[in-house]
Amino acid sequence: MRRRLFLLRHGEVDYFPGGRPVPPEGVGLTERGRAQAEAVRSLLLGVPIDRAVHTGLRRTRETAEIVLRGREVPLEAWPEFQEIRPGRLKDLENPEEAFRRAFRPYSLEDRFLGGEPYGEFLERVLAAYRRLLDEPWDTLLLVAHGGVVRAILSYALLGEGRLLGGLEVHPCGLSVLDIGEPTLLRVHNLTAYDLLPQNRRSTMEELWEAWRVGRG
Repeated sequence: MRRRLFLLRHGEVDYFPGGRPVPPEGVGLTERGRAQAEAVRSLLLGVPIDRAVHTGLRRTRETAEIVLRGREVPLEAWPEFQEIRPGRLKDLENPEEAFRRAFRPYSLEDRFLGGEPYGEFLERVLAAYRRLLDEPWDTLLLVAHGGVVRAILSYALLGEGRLLGGLEVHPCGLSVLDIGEPTLLRVHNLTAYDLLPQNRRSTMEELWEAWRVGRG
């Protein structure tokens, strides 16, 4: 019998209030982000979940708490699942290209927005993912980040050392993996609050625009 993993990106946040970047470690959900998490909660009402993990960052913890409100499921913080770490944006030689090519590296030695190398990020996340698979659970909710969702899905579908940059992950985008031999991707990037999104830009393109406009 396959186990089921709900992979959920956190709800909407504002990384550039007033156009200035803020440390992502402390960013919390916007009002819209909380509403997105409420929509996921409604979607999963009645669905059994016996274990829940977030990344220890405020935005994933808040999302998980909303989705699981009313359930007696303890929340575990696994910092290894935190998002790939950017560098200092003002130091980027070509910031627009860096944003638009995010999660589409030429090499795993490339750095995400001048920060953490993609290869090191994959090693960190997948080591935690394999450890999670070795532990007992039947249906698990993992509330993480867009890059983490891409890393886990790439590994589940293609194996080690690959990153499917074309996998878009919206705020509170839900993916469902049934884990076994073989592992099956049942759902990807389901947005319960907007079933057929009209926006055709990627999340990184939107982040680039927010930063660009904020800088004037």
